[in-house]
Amino acid sequence: MSDLAWLGAGEGARRIAAGTLTAERWTEALLARCAALQPAVAAWITLDAEGALAAAREADRTAPRGSLHGVPVGLKDCIDTAGLRTTGHSRLFLDRTPSKDAAIAARLRQAGAVILGKHAMYELSYGGPSFDLPFPPARNPWDPARIPGGSSSGSAAAVASGQGPVAVGTDAGGSIRQPAAYCGVVGLKPTLGLVSREGVLPMTFTMGEAGPMARNVEDCALLLDAIAGTRTAAALGAGLAGARIGVLRSFFDGAAVRAADAVIASVEHGLSLLASLGARVSEASPPSPQDLDACGRVILLAEAYANHEAQLRADPTIYGTLARHRFVLGAFLSAADLLQAQRRRMALARQMDALFDDHDLLLCAAEVSGAPRFDDAVSGASFPFVSAPSLRIPFNLTGHPALSLPAGFDADGMPLALQIIGRRGEEGSILAAAAALEARLGVRDARPPRFG
Repeated sequence: MSDLAWLGAGEGARRIAAGTLTAERWTEALLARCAALQPAVAAWITLDAEGALAAAREADRTAPRGSLHGVPVGLKDCIDTAGLRTTGHSRLFLDRTPSKDAAIAARLRQAGAVILGKHAMYELSYGGPSFDLPFPPARNPWDPARIPGGSSSGSAAAVASGQGPVAVGTDAGGSIRQPAAYCGVVGLKPTLGLVSREGVLPMTFTMGEAGPMARNVEDCALLLDAIAGTRTAAALGAGLAGARIGVLRSFFDGAAVRAADAVIASVEHGLSLLASLGARVSEASPPSPQDLDACGRVILLAEAYANHEAQLRADPTIYGTLARHRFVLGAFLSAADLLQAQRRRMALARQMDALFDDHDLLLCAAEVSGAPRFDDAVSGASFPFVSAPSLRIPFNLTGHPALSLPAGFDADGMPLALQIIGRRGEEGSILAAAAALEARLGVRDARPPRFG
């Protein structure tokens, strides 16, 4: 049944609708693969075999209820599921079993999707790839000695290793797009406020979004439509002739941020393909990457600390070291710091909006390099984000939708990715451009050699 491991959500749903595949058979195959790969990849906190098989059998008995009918889906373990524990990958919520589904989970069930279980993550969406927690950190399927990125780490690792066609992650500072980039899958942070946060363990109040992760753009669009009620999949056939693409070069090849040579080369290759598809490519002049990053960091730190202040004061040792160190940074910020950051946020958002007067989409790298090794990522580095501005947090700050698209590999065989950004509410335009580019990049069907 190895072919079912790599079956896409859209194609699988079409086979189920045509009667050539049952949701139960697909789910059984994936559950077996998930269990077999858990020791090597550690992508799951909780696999719900009984619940998933019951949902699959129900899907086989009923008429299709949506484009994901019968499709197995994984959820980041910060999204509530009735009767199934939601831990946030933390001791703090080790025995927490919600009585009600998050709005996202409820929408998926209504669409006939099959929830396989809950994915590993960085602790409470702000820790790191920690080894001092009740559950091991997820590993990168392309090289298990490397991190998968975070905080939606298990979601990306599971999708990349054929343990499910799609997953829902969350992204307050790049937490969908970084693991998508590192693991070679598609990940979309939607427009601020597009997807309901009801029933999602909060990390921030004003910057976090849930969104889809998949092995291809079509499946990413189908999952977004299911959880947000949008119709982006219908836009995927749109061409790029005449589309105006603005290059955010200062984000990856400038004085503040200089990505690895392989990353820059992958961006240039993507731009040449866009031009060959009829797009008009030109340089854009965004706000300073340092300003965007600093403003976003102040808000993230302040809001994350506010969420956990009472518990941190009562017993900070319940958190893993990385999460504890990062959360407590917010204690050193004042109300004036947060107020000034929110005021600056509005000005920076207006400057970013102005770029869309002359451009339909913006493009930059999704990450500055391939995934680092665990030894480099966790060797005392509680605050790696202070070393250089993030390529992803600017769009959490401004609320624009942004997508990470696999674009090639570095010399070590690790995935590299582009980032495509659009106007608020125009996820369809981003996905259409990504689909056109995906068809030319030639990496859509690449699989990690160890698990392929």
